[in-house]
Amino acid sequence: MKLTINVYIKSTSLLFVLLICCTSLSAQSNFWDSKDAYLGQSPPNDTPKIFAKNLIVDTGSWAGDRVAFSQDGKEFYYARAKSWFTTQNRLEYYKYIDGKWQGPLLLAEHCYAPTFSKDDQTIYLQGRGKGSVWQTHRTKDGWTDPEPYLQKKVGLYDFMPTLGGNMYAASNVNQGDINNWSTYNFCRITISGNDTTIKSLGVPLNAPGFNGDFYVAPDESYMIISDKETKDFKAELYISFRKADDTWTNPKSLGPLINNGLADRWGQYVSPDHKYLFYTQGTGPKSCYVYWVRFDTMLAALKHSNFEPYVKTPLNDQSAKTGEYYSYQIPADTFIDDDGDNTLTYKAMLADGKELPDGLKFDRKTQSLKGSPKTAGKYQVQVTATDPQGASASSTFSLDVK
Repeated sequence: MKLTINVYIKSTSLLFVLLICCTSLSAQSNFWDSKDAYLGQSPPNDTPKIFAKNLIVDTGSWAGDRVAFSQDGKEFYYARAKSWFTTQNRLEYYKYIDGKWQGPLLLAEHCYAPTFSKDDQTIYLQGRGKGSVWQTHRTKDGWTDPEPYLQKKVGLYDFMPTLGGNMYAASNVNQGDINNWSTYNFCRITISGNDTTIKSLGVPLNAPGFNGDFYVAPDESYMIISDKETKDFKAELYISFRKADDTWTNPKSLGPLINNGLADRWGQYVSPDHKYLFYTQGTGPKSCYVYWVRFDTMLAALKHSNFEPYVKTPLNDQSAKTGEYYSYQIPADTFIDDDGDNTLTYKAMLADGKELPDGLKFDRKTQSLKGSPKTAGKYQVQVTATDPQGASASSTFSLDVK
């Protein structure tokens, strides 16, 4: 009996040791959790900080744009150039070999914005023409020379594939000049046989002006876009979530720690372990760096914070006659609140803040402007929808009373 007990104790102890060893080996096998991950840099919290400044920035050049990690975290790719708005980019990378990071190594000249295919065996590249996407394939000796993947007569900027087979890019979608950045929209690309369809993602993702820099999650659940873009490309980072009906929510700011003043912000990218957001920020080449910030906790909070209402379909101009009854109900698709349209309250007044013309009133219950106007004139009527948090959106139309 004593021998049986001793054998049992020893067997249990051995099993316990094996479990500990297996758990330890499993933990070590996840490179993302090791001290060498992210080029051995100390990870940030909620406050962004410069990433690997002494490794990827060289005297007389800047490094940034969209970066990319391989799925196992043991390769890191980025672009380097002497100045902004140049075709003389170099796509460089670091690789973790024999227990240390080695690099920088050259992948390709005149390229930027690397993005991996879902199997990690192909890297798609930008930089060799506004209407083209290039690709390079992994081999046992490194990477092949870049070759064309997509070539179109319209712009293809910031190309990204997803796990579901869709692809995304900014494009002028056959509107305007390929060289006119203000005509570019965030678009989805689908390929079926020999047919390639490029379709704008519409409002509210796309605003007037340049809509170009973005990151789309591999499962297409969200996009991080450069929003509030000025004519000289200063921007803030916003996030939009894809809804069940395949539309997108009104973009919301990533907050004051990221949007901390007027600057160029682009090249947004989330690491494959979903923990960190990388982006490039600067006010010129000499102040331009890659930043990173903890993102998984931010993402969870942003999903449940308030969405501001927005104008989906602007109001059309109207006409009326003095002394005759007039009624105009605000169309249901004018204002959208991603928290629920039934939460909105409405009001109407003149755009200059004055009351509505004599004889007209606004019925908040039916969202209707009605009555018999008494005075002729051309009035700018502003309708405002406000959510329970106090956020609002407005649309203005012209009412011509004859």
